[in-house]
Amino acid sequence: MMIRAEPDAAPRTAAALIRRGEAEAGAWRFRLDEEGWHELAGALGHDPLPFATLWADGRDVHALFLDGGERPLVASVEPYGGRYLGLSPVRPAAGPFERCVQDLWGWSAMDARDSRPWLDQGLWTATWPLSARPGPAAWPPDPPDFRRVPADHMIRGSGPADGGHRTPAHLRLALDGLGMVGQAEWRLGYAHRGIVARLVGLEAEGAVRLAGRAAAGASVAHQSALCRAIEDATGQAADAGTVRTRVLLAEIERAATHLHDVSRVARAAGGTALAAECERLREAILEPCGRIGGHRLLMDRVSPGGAGDPAMDDAAAALGARVAELLEAGRDGLVRCRAWPGLEARIAGIGVLGQSAARTLGVGGVAGRASAREEDLRRLVPGYRREWLDSGVRRGGDVAARIDLRLAELGGVARLLRAALDSAPVVGRVAPGAGEGVGFAEGPRGAVWYWVRMAGDRVVAAHACDPALAQACALEHVLAGARAEDVEMIVRSFGLSAAGADL
Repeated sequence: MMIRAEPDAAPRTAAALIRRGEAEAGAWRFRLDEEGWHELAGALGHDPLPFATLWADGRDVHALFLDGGERPLVASVEPYGGRYLGLSPVRPAAGPFERCVQDLWGWSAMDARDSRPWLDQGLWTATWPLSARPGPAAWPPDPPDFRRVPADHMIRGSGPADGGHRTPAHLRLALDGLGMVGQAEWRLGYAHRGIVARLVGLEAEGAVRLAGRAAAGASVAHQSALCRAIEDATGQAADAGTVRTRVLLAEIERAATHLHDVSRVARAAGGTALAAECERLREAILEPCGRIGGHRLLMDRVSPGGAGDPAMDDAAAALGARVAELLEAGRDGLVRCRAWPGLEARIAGIGVLGQSAARTLGVGGVAGRASAREEDLRRLVPGYRREWLDSGVRRGGDVAARIDLRLAELGGVARLLRAALDSAPVVGRVAPGAGEGVGFAEGPRGAVWYWVRMAGDRVVAAHACDPALAQACALEHVLAGARAEDVEMIVRSFGLSAAGADL
């Protein structure tokens, strides 16, 4: 008699598959063998577990996810023969990280969506510079490897040394006979400074200082995220004053960067009145930042460890109150300039990023929320309360939605600064230090992530992730089908930082 086998149990979730591995560094990082990594890649094809970032450390490749949308969960695998199964076929957002790992470590992602260099322009003194055995440099360097374009399209390139005031990146457009973009492609790596490699060996204070130079307009976000990672690794707790100071400085930075980004896209769209109003208000904010905080871009105002600086806490409180006043006083001028009909006609329906594409490509920050993706890590950061985050999302996904959401968030910053000054900060719980830690911050343009491994007070391995990587990939998608004259406006609406993409 033939016995029918019992049906298999429901497939394990991706998070459950990760937790089947060997626990390392506490209860949030798990080592998988090659078979377990393959199972994870298969599960991610149907499991919506959010992907955050991917990196290498010389021994393993690590992938960071957000379990339940809130808890960091890391899967690690040791490449076999310098290769590992790529996650980009099921998580396209992993694509640029896989390319960075290949450039720096020489580890190839099998079945990857794209295996071309991201950082290595062929001018380094060695290939795979962070590997145990770097390869020899090739000379002369190979020309950039771009995707093939239709024969009837004209190629137009811009940057990084064409004399314009643009981000240091090469944007290659394939235009049809009507001036429409058939294909767009970035070539980055020109702004690579080896930030992650330079973090290794630094003491905590020096590492945080270096992180503040990673991306202009997001100094507080990068330094706060690294501070939280170091504190997580060493089991330290930031006191109430430090927690509040980080919130205040992060929101002031958000306001200044939003004003900068709106000004740039408004100028590209011909909205000179809105651009001028944003520039006036931004300058009014930066002036007290330099006078009270010691630096116009608020660099080096955030330090790792438990007890902060009471004098800095007082200065941040005074600065927060002043910036709230400036934003409240400047709101009417911004609203009036935004209402100019000519500006609306220029930006509405242009550069649309759909919700599905934003999710697939891992786009967060203003660009993601303007595409109806409710992704704001501030809800998880100590010191914030969820009821303070009331700017909402937009569904248009176009240039207009990105401008309007930034302006709405400026009002939210003013309210949040008032609330943070008038209430006791919520301090996060502290877990015992495990030698490794993950920290994050919601920067002005999206989520910033850091992972560190500490030995005493020194960094022995690190990873940094800026939202610019996801934005660069999203822009290739968004620019396809756009008019050539709209390209600069669309790019500026994302606030792309090549320095952030080239860490």
